[in-house]
Amino acid sequence: MVFKDTLLKDEVALITGATRGIGRATAMALASVSAEVIICGRNAVALHAVTDEITASGGKTRAYVCDVTDFEQVDRMLADIIQVYKKIDILVNNAGISKEAPFDEMNWKDIEQIFKINQTAPIYLMYKILPIMVQQKHGHVINIGSGGAVRGLPGSAAYSSSKSGLLKYGEAVGDEVWKRGHHHVHVNTICPGPVDTEMFKKSAVREFILQGGGDLSTTEDIANAVIWLSTEKLSGVTNSQTLILRGFNRW
Repeated sequence: MVFKDTLLKDEVALITGATRGIGRATAMALASVSAEVIICGRNAVALHAVTDEITASGGKTRAYVCDVTDFEQVDRMLADIIQVYKKIDILVNNAGISKEAPFDEMNWKDIEQIFKINQTAPIYLMYKILPIMVQQKHGHVINIGSGGAVRGLPGSAAYSSSKSGLLKYGEAVGDEVWKRGHHHVHVNTICPGPVDTEMFKKSAVREFILQGGGDLSTTEDIANAVIWLSTEKLSGVTNSQTLILRGFNRW
């Protein structure tokens, strides 16, 4: 496949956790509409597999080995991005983990790690990148939340609440930016129901969720929602949560 669509031509997009699942699908989707795609993650081999595929299809991309919970690494990455590209138009906060167990059986270190990756890291990225977007008078922040952020999942309390905190932070900051008159800077959160990813296949709450009926979303479904929220045609859509479900009555 050769990328030909120019919907987001020359837009610079940063996607965290982009080596598999929703992140990888999002990187491919953004590249397919001519965005300049920057991906980051901890696995250099997996990162380069994604960049190789994008490049082979005619896309523009760059990869950074970066642990988003290490803010010194994040600062170095952002400084280099600004030096090279002079801007960041789209931030997709996708990196996340989940570990399930009854709340009183969870290891506290696991709980801390869930919050560090799912909530603190994306909030830090917003803290650093939103001022850049305000200065350049253009930008889209798209957080990947979860249906669990809207209605907490038993056995997944830490994950649900970490995603809920990210959702509410995005809403509050988005309102702040909008009310200051920066109407070309948008903060939105996608809250998918169950998605057919490696993480969901291994989830301890998989069967509980599937009891709610419905069909799994694909990673491409979520990636297409990112494209939808990244266009200037949706200038009035901001500070929103987008639920993506396929017939599940849990939410």
